[in-house]
Amino acid sequence: MSEHIPSPLIGVIGEIFSDHYTHSDIDRLFAYADAPGDPPEGNKVKKTVEWLRRTNKLAPDPITILGALLEDLMDKDPDDGTAAATWLLGAGSDSNPLRQRQERMRAALGKAGLGYSIGGHIGPSLASPTLTLREMIEGGGLSAVSVEMDRALKQVETDPNAAAHYAANILEAAFKAYLGKKGVPFDDQRDTLSRLWELVRDSLGINAQDLASNDLRKIASGLNSVVDGTMFLRNKKSGAHGRTEAQIKENVLRPRHARLVIHSAHTLAAYVIECLAGK
Repeated sequence: MSEHIPSPLIGVIGEIFSDHYTHSDIDRLFAYADAPGDPPEGNKVKKTVEWLRRTNKLAPDPITILGALLEDLMDKDPDDGTAAATWLLGAGSDSNPLRQRQERMRAALGKAGLGYSIGGHIGPSLASPTLTLREMIEGGGLSAVSVEMDRALKQVETDPNAAAHYAANILEAAFKAYLGKKGVPFDDQRDTLSRLWELVRDSLGINAQDLASNDLRKIASGLNSVVDGTMFLRNKKSGAHGRTEAQIKENVLRPRHARLVIHSAHTLAAYVIECLAGK
């Protein structure tokens, strides 16, 4: 993830803030976010854009400041207090200004490879390529796994399907990081999560069929189930695949289910990375 706020995103934020806030609101938000310096001169768009550019130049962590700036806009319920107005416009109308601005902001963040989660947290988009996650894990090891799993947990309440999908991506990235460092050949494009796990477990010597202890065989078999179940949820229940209304109802994933997936995947990913580090 880039340490700076991408320039195209800055322009969109300037337009959205100009539509949504007064000058004093913008000043208050930037002060709350600890953005550097005094309010720039000019209209609301220019003020916002210039302040964000200054943040990129002077702040040690511009993305954290961006998260704090977006919190007020993104965490509000677009339907709170607007039901009457929506009814007057008609059932098929989607003229809620807050919802439109939130959707536009999410789209702009997504184009920049970023995603927003409740509480002002900005991180890699849930659709980030596995290669990017793999690079993060290779560079940061176990700490990177924990950070990425925390980001998945922050999505549990708002989008449990996406959170479970992201957990599967992190597990896949951890497997590929392990195999790459160990020099075990694999097909980066075609190997499924289960196939990657087979290669990892054989390298680690924890194939259930090869273990003498009955207790260890049960645990190893349980790890297989974690991988297979996580892969199933990503392939069948995640937001990454088009689904009919009946399928959505049948495959609904509750926040508690997503937490189970994330914690299970975290445990296995952490174990694999610890083995790679020789711990």
